[in-house]
Amino acid sequence: MNEIEYLLATMIVMAISTYFTRIIPFLLFVPGKDNTKLDFISKSTPPMVMMILVIYMLKGVDYLSTEIFYTLFALAVTVGLQVLKRNALLSIVSGTFVYMFFVQM
Repeated sequence: MNEIEYLLATMIVMAISTYFTRIIPFLLFVPGKDNTKLDFISKSTPPMVMMILVIYMLKGVDYLSTEIFYTLFALAVTVGLQVLKRNALLSIVSGTFVYMFFVQM
């Protein structure tokens, strides 16, 4: 198989994969009917994403420096606002602001 045939085959496989990933939700979920799997996914995805972001943030922290104090304080602000207000945008922006404030001090 030469390079042109390989590229053509790759493009065809990508097009078919894209088509099927676009059509599968229409085949699996009936319009107008509540789906328990979809409800579970819509409720559990935001906390999972937040947890991934927290783990990613904490893996790069130097625990032997003073960076850990303002990192944990910013994390506490983010978690506290999320528990109190239930607004992800407010929590993330506030935590980021607190962290950046301490980094720039």
